[in-house]
Amino acid sequence: MVHRMLRALAALGVLAGLLTAAPVRAESSDHQARCREVAVPVSIAEGQPARYQLWGSFCAPAGRGATTVQVLLHGLNYSHVYWDFPFQPARYSYVRRANGAGYATFNVDRIGVGRSSHPPSGEVTLQSNAFTVHQVVAALRAGTIAGHAVTKVVLVGHSYGSEVAKLEASRYGDVDALVLTGNGHVISPSAVELAVTLGQPVQEVPRLAAEVPPGDDGYGTVQDAQRPLLMYNVARADPRVIALDAATKETNTLGELLTLGDANAPGVTAHLRVPLLIVNGTEDRLACAPDATDCSSAATLEAAERPFYPEARVDAVVVVGAGHAINLHRNAHAAYSGMVAWTDRHVGTG
Repeated sequence: MVHRMLRALAALGVLAGLLTAAPVRAESSDHQARCREVAVPVSIAEGQPARYQLWGSFCAPAGRGATTVQVLLHGLNYSHVYWDFPFQPARYSYVRRANGAGYATFNVDRIGVGRSSHPPSGEVTLQSNAFTVHQVVAALRAGTIAGHAVTKVVLVGHSYGSEVAKLEASRYGDVDALVLTGNGHVISPSAVELAVTLGQPVQEVPRLAAEVPPGDDGYGTVQDAQRPLLMYNVARADPRVIALDAATKETNTLGELLTLGDANAPGVTAHLRVPLLIVNGTEDRLACAPDATDCSSAATLEAAERPFYPEARVDAVVVVGAGHAINLHRNAHAAYSGMVAWTDRHVGTG
């Protein structure tokens, strides 16, 4: 039964005590930035002990003490690799682009993914994702991740990561701006109908099965061969990128899928009072299909989304020809340039 539910629902995602940050390895130098791996102790609910860890790579621009940090939140079935893609990083790595613009980045594996802890799947929900990110923001502001207190934090999400960002910012009010990519309040019903066939139990992928708690069949993933149907405009993507994307795919949980829409409740988005940017590809089959949101221009996307954020400034960037996984298309630089320029205007590097 759980396997059948995962197969049906996984498509929707293709759509505390003192916090201390423990460095996992020594600092390294790469692409004009200083990077180190950090594990942040977290709990997944109020009042619980911090018995889990959220892993991330913290990169600061070389020679600069950046005081604005962008926390990067990937979508379902992805990991931190989405934001720092290892193939042709000069083209595809947003981490490299943001660091080059003077921003520090903390690129995380969300709770239940990759190098972060894997709690029981039913406890890995939109709410526990938001709470763990809240603890990361607190650790950044306290200086236990960067080595010094940061003054500004921007949450940058993709797809489900954007939902996490919205809920965290609304519930805790501790960040300065939001960048939401691959995101919208209306998701295409026809794309969801297609997507119900794409789920795959994690037990069928030995690499991923080794990550999750033994016997927990609430973790799932998505089939390799079908992934491009929803993630890409294949005509605008490199086949080598698509293949590496499938080879590095990650998991989702039933708990995440069942709480997927909670960040779009009027009581959540109406509380947002920070500037936010929405970045979508015109060929995004989930958010920008004819039966979803009009993404034909930045103006039409802004007009569709602004009513959901009555107290926030809403801007938009539209990437012509890109599908849902914007970062993995050949013109990802168009998204990155828009994201950096907007953040420069509304937040700044400090």
